[in-house]
Amino acid sequence: MKGRIYYFTGTGNSMRAARVIAGSLENTEIVSMRTDPRDYPATDCDVVGFIYPVYHWTMPAPAVKFVEDLDINPKAYIFAVAMPSFICGYACEKLAEILKKKNTSIDYGNMVYSVANYAIVYPPFPPAKLRVPKTERKLGIIAREIAGFTKREYPRENRFIKKKRERVMTPYLELQKYADNPFTISEECISCGLCSRVCPCKNIKLMDGIPTFMHHCANCMACVVSCPKRAIGYEITGGDRKLLDASGSKTFLVKIMGLPKKRKLYMNPYITATDLTKDSEQWQKEAKQEKK
Repeated sequence: MKGRIYYFTGTGNSMRAARVIAGSLENTEIVSMRTDPRDYPATDCDVVGFIYPVYHWTMPAPAVKFVEDLDINPKAYIFAVAMPSFICGYACEKLAEILKKKNTSIDYGNMVYSVANYAIVYPPFPPAKLRVPKTERKLGIIAREIAGFTKREYPRENRFIKKKRERVMTPYLELQKYADNPFTISEECISCGLCSRVCPCKNIKLMDGIPTFMHHCANCMACVVSCPKRAIGYEITGGDRKLLDASGSKTFLVKIMGLPKKRKLYMNPYITATDLTKDSEQWQKEAKQEKK
């Protein structure tokens, strides 16, 4: 049996879930969705998994693009784990929609609540010390079910959330092309390039030693929480109002976006910034080397 788990992560929750589930399976590697899917096809895999957070009550756009371009064995056991903060919305249905076009479907679907970490709007909540233990217990259950090739219907969006998503979240999706305009870099920046290496969208490049945002940001907060000097800020100023001017009355949340210097930040406690820089799975190899 050969397995491969694809994950999209900003602050480590999905990567942690991928590690836990991979640990319950044989001959299974995990691969970041920031890679080129042509380099890691699933055509020869017996087990294929997809793990990702929920943005705007649906599947993150970069993850959607990755799966659309991925070749998959239609006979594989396919599982999906969405990791919302509170609302899963259309996240699993979106994946099912993509897989249907590839003549396959989700055999097992589930969701795991994780810490809300949209740092440019609010501090992390619920507190990690309360949410993470519950998440770990749920991941353990899911890992055992997947290892037993359990069949389970994926979570679906109810009518109320669908109506709200279309009205509330659609305008924000339309603003994504402006999402990284308000990011700022302070004098504390040491040009280490870590923000560029952790970005799952490959949206940050160092130009003359200064992180520069390339305008295909998912607002995952990987760069913010990984910066060793907290040099990355977020401020909608009078000199750069594209996001604010485009927001209109339907996207009032934009007007309060910002990143106070003292705001608490969150990264999954089982994951480090160095872990986030890994494109394909290395932790299993490293673990084996440590045992020798």
